Amino acid sequence: MADRRETFAVLTLGCKVNQVEGAYLAESLSALGGRAVSPGEGPRIVVVNTCAVTAKAAYEGRKLIRRALSLNPELVVATGCYAQTFPEEVLKAGEKKIAVFGQAEKFRLPEIMAENPPEKLRGQILVTPAERLRKAQPAPITRFPGHTRAFLRVQDGCSQRCAYCIVPLARGPSRSLSEEEVLRQAKIFVEEGYREIVITGIHLGFWGRDLRPPKTLVDLLRKLETLGQVRLRLSSLEVTEITPALLAWASSSANFAPHFHVPLQSGDDGVLRAMGRLYTGEFYLEVLSEIRRRFPQAALGADVLVGFPGESEEAFQRTYELIARSPLTYLHVFPYSPRPGTRAYTLFSQIPPEVIVRRARALRELSARKRKAFYQAQVGRVLQVLVEEREEETGLLKGLSENYVPVYLRGEAQLRGEIVSVRVVRVIDSRVYGERI
Repeated sequence: MADRRETFAVLTLGCKVNQVEGAYLAESLSALGGRAVSPGEGPRIVVVNTCAVTAKAAYEGRKLIRRALSLNPELVVATGCYAQTFPEEVLKAGEKKIAVFGQAEKFRLPEIMAENPPEKLRGQILVTPAERLRKAQPAPITRFPGHTRAFLRVQDGCSQRCAYCIVPLARGPSRSLSEEEVLRQAKIFVEEGYREIVITGIHLGFWGRDLRPPKTLVDLLRKLETLGQVRLRLSSLEVTEITPALLAWASSSANFAPHFHVPLQSGDDGVLRAMGRLYTGEFYLEVLSEIRRRFPQAALGADVLVGFPGESEEAFQRTYELIARSPLTYLHVFPYSPRPGTRAYTLFSQIPPEVIVRRARALRELSARKRKAFYQAQVGRVLQVLVEEREEETGLLKGLSENYVPVYLRGEAQLRGEIVSVRVVRVIDSRVYGERI
């Protein structure tokens, strides 16, 4: 990398997969001789790795692009899901002074920048159509800066095409990284001393279906647990993909972190059909009940979408009541966000914004009560806590237990990245405090 491009900053929004790809971009630019700096240090190159899943995420992307331009770098590159899906809109947000790279071009970014001066790239849109993305590109990294948990990206894209979701337009069809590529990356994380690996993908449960011969996620998990004493956490699985084989593996594995995140979206069968979701509310409850039977102390989380077009007050109440009687321990609540290009975007029965706000608030309050009750149930238990950081205000260490409980405890800063045994002693205002054993 020439002197004028010697410093760079990579700014990433969005999901765990995007976080991995942002880390890959930073490591790749460093390999070319670049030096990562903070935005405040005036980097010569700024890469903005965007998200498009909601209108708010797109807004945050535009805001970050404008912030990057205000730093007066030689080049701003916008990439990621928003850049892939709405490249002209992104270029306009960057006052046509930026380069817009699609998902395929993201992985060639260091090569393209090495071959082209910044002035040649400014104003360019380099985006391969999403439907032509046929291979999951490896994003090898040796470290995951700023994280004590490593995110292991095993799959990209989605072929489900739910009515509200822009992800298939942003990332293309589902495609898996090979078992060899995944294991190679996982071994690096283990050798680097990571004690927990979060296995992630855009549609994780589809891993292996497109490989030849086809494989299953359980096949991969069995291989990963042979790498040593490293905690394996699953990021998110559709309820239809939580199979008896998966539950049997989880029950028998010493590596499995008892935590399931299972998107619900709605508890009303009519809304689920309109969304294109392939299950009923009762089926969802049955699967969660079986998980709870096998894993009495597991964290159980869900994504819920409120305000989908046509969601009546009765449909919302069915969702609320299903969640209330479920064993879920927390929710991620998303107000419906119309995304151009999705099937739901053309529906006329839009829900008034004030109704969506009210429904979202009700579910978040329910989530807070469920979360606090789950935390209270941990008092007296001994948890295995991965120490992640020290809280500046209190001086306490903060870590994450195997069952996804944030725990505060006293201890030395050198414990960061280590797993320690902690007895939970009290819960105050939804904060869990423990004592190291």
